[in-house]
Amino acid sequence: MRDTLRREDYAHRPIKTGADAVSDVRFEPDSEFLMETDDFINAIRKAHGFEVTRRTLQLYSSPQLKLLPPPIYVGGHRSYYLNPEHTQRLASILYLSTRLFMPLKAIRKLLRVYPERHYGLILKGVLTPQELTDFTELFGQGLEVRDFLFHKVSRVLRALDEDHGDEREQDEATKDKVLFTMTRQFEKWMDTGRHHKVEAILKHETDG
Repeated sequence: MRDTLRREDYAHRPIKTGADAVSDVRFEPDSEFLMETDDFINAIRKAHGFEVTRRTLQLYSSPQLKLLPPPIYVGGHRSYYLNPEHTQRLASILYLSTRLFMPLKAIRKLLRVYPERHYGLILKGVLTPQELTDFTELFGQGLEVRDFLFHKVSRVLRALDEDHGDEREQDEATKDKVLFTMTRQFEKWMDTGRHHKVEAILKHETDG
């Protein structure tokens, strides 16, 4: 996301307010529209559960931090924030700072290289702070977010194997054999539909 946004690129978007803005941010996160500052703050609070003030928005958009691009101005001095660009980026910043306790300097470094299309993975807690730090350090070496996720899945699948001993003592051929075997077991587990039962139980526990 650029540090500044050109008004002419976004001024054509519809303006949404109140409950309409909150609903679209929550249920249609990729829909494109504009919000005034108060509606933006309200949407962040109700759709993502984060409290933010005008002063914080100004701080994040300041030349010193450059965490969040400034709003665009339409029709004189009225400022508007963009969905999904501002919304998902700010929600990611607040998640990283308040849930993962990452310093703002580290967040800025991460978001300079982290793909915007994968902000949802941050908000879902899929990647650990260490994995996010590793991504920042290794970006530019041909690695993508998907590589990190598949590597994480492969490590979990190999860890489930009980027939080949300690993974640290296995050669690469054995590791690959184990991974293919566990992948087939995972496919069989999916075919049974058991994952739906697990999801329902976990959702019930979370909601309760």
